[in-house]
Amino acid sequence: MNKKSNNLLNNKNEINCIYNKKYKEAIYLLYNFKENVISWNDEEKKIYEEGKKNINENNIEIYINNKKIKFNYKCESNEIGQIKVKFKFNKLLTSTSCMFDGCSSLKSIDLSSFNANNVTNMVGMFAGCSSLESIDLSSFNTINVTDMSCMFNGCSSLKPIDLSSFNTNNITNMSYMFAGCSSLKSIDLSSFNTINVTDMSCMFRGCSSLESIDLSSFNTNNVIYMHGMFRGCSSLESIDLSSFNTNNVINMGGMFWKCSSLKSIELSSFNTNNITNMLGIFSGCSSLKSIDLSSFNTNNVTYMSYMFDGCSSLKSIDLSSFNTINVTNMSFMFRKCSSLKKENVKINKNEKKIIKYLTSD
Repeated sequence: MNKKSNNLLNNKNEINCIYNKKYKEAIYLLYNFKENVISWNDEEKKIYEEGKKNINENNIEIYINNKKIKFNYKCESNEIGQIKVKFKFNKLLTSTSCMFDGCSSLKSIDLSSFNANNVTNMVGMFAGCSSLESIDLSSFNTINVTDMSCMFNGCSSLKPIDLSSFNTNNITNMSYMFAGCSSLKSIDLSSFNTINVTDMSCMFRGCSSLESIDLSSFNTNNVIYMHGMFRGCSSLESIDLSSFNTNNVINMGGMFWKCSSLKSIELSSFNTNNITNMLGIFSGCSSLKSIDLSSFNTNNVTYMSYMFDGCSSLKSIDLSSFNTINVTNMSFMFRKCSSLKKENVKINKNEKKIIKYLTSD
């Protein structure tokens, strides 16, 4: 075997990633004895063809685009399991976007030798890794990364995750970052610097096992989108957002949608001057008994439909500051608010719209 060639595999029972300067994306190989899947494009396949010329044939099968081929490598172990993945990237690697996207059988991955020094894009890097239970990211250098949206989206088996080594100084997009992490019970984001983040939409959407989360270190000064941020966090009983600066936020639609265990929420610090969308913001908050929104400025809001839909335990609500002059849609605003009585809703006496929908729903 020619040691100088770009061999994809080595004699340590490891699969290597190789990188060719001709192309701008990394080539990655994941091999599992139970389910053998490789995903790459035509250009990457050419590099594979060049490398396999110098590897001895041993009839291990893999699939490329659903087509079975022979994998030229002598496996030293007959045990069923995951082969360690070893990465060899050069300094030109700038994107790991969707790198492991859809690797639904992947249970563990060793990234200890991963060099991310120049990576700027980690969008959807582990998206759809639904069997991944834990991952060590302590060696990651994320100082140049600007986009982590959907990074762990759909990692439904992920339980512990340590992101204390992450440098998020330059991140602008965290939308859907942990969406669908339905086994995650808690997460420590105290080391996160979010000063440059503009998009936090659906960041924790579908984190149905999340029981507590401390966001006191979050700087949201530049955030514009918060819609669906905690949507479907059905185990979350309380959340402290007193440190949030929402001066620039324009969309809070569905922010707490189906947070069915949420018993109380303090939003007096929220600045809603620029909000245009509050559609379904508290929809499905079936454990919420009272809510004070007297500090809310709704002058620019156009959508309030389904705003309190399904708040079946709600007994009192303060909407005394609400101005609905620009609201065009309030349908089902109080639908299924079975415990709410008209006399327990504080509103401005001129707000005939709210009275109308409170009665009709």
